[in-house]
Amino acid sequence: MKYVRNNQAGFSLVELMVVVAIIGILASLAIPSIGKYMAKARQSEAKTQLSSLYTAEKAFFAEYTAYHSMFGAVGYSPEGRLRYNVGFNTVTSQATAANGYNTAPTTAPGNAISTSAYCGAAGAMANNCSTLNGATNTAPAAISAVTGMAAMTTNTFVAGATAVVHQSGGNDDWTINEQKLLLNTRIGIP
Repeated sequence: MKYVRNNQAGFSLVELMVVVAIIGILASLAIPSIGKYMAKARQSEAKTQLSSLYTAEKAFFAEYTAYHSMFGAVGYSPEGRLRYNVGFNTVTSQATAANGYNTAPTTAPGNAISTSAYCGAAGAMANNCSTLNGATNTAPAAISAVTGMAAMTTNTFVAGATAVVHQSGGNDDWTINEQKLLLNTRIGIP
């Protein structure tokens, strides 16, 4: 006697289309959120770099009772691939021979006041660092464009960081001052 098996298992075309539609809906909801989460993760670079610059400035101040905007003077040397342009908007030094300071750097990279000047053009590797283009494939803006920048004095400084971290956002600007007040002065994440 022959036994015939007619039990055919599988999914119908309608069932497969419903599953594909559900996956499509979930993906359309998740993709915009992923872009924002990635942009927020990129902001940690600004916080880290500004914190390092703050530490270098405070160490320089402890020795010379004044602040300086040149990276070589304060001993700040960024490394790696940097998305943010970090630094100061003008060359300023309140440290003088009267404070015991008389060795200001006169050549690059020591006299750089921003990571774009220190690391060179976007994509090029110089001094163990390079700057990356932002989310819109443009180089980071100049430090002078950072919202909230102020002039350095003997007892104060404001350092800034700027980059485009999200395709639909503008510049994402951060500042830090001598009191370690870290501010996101222009939010670049919609």
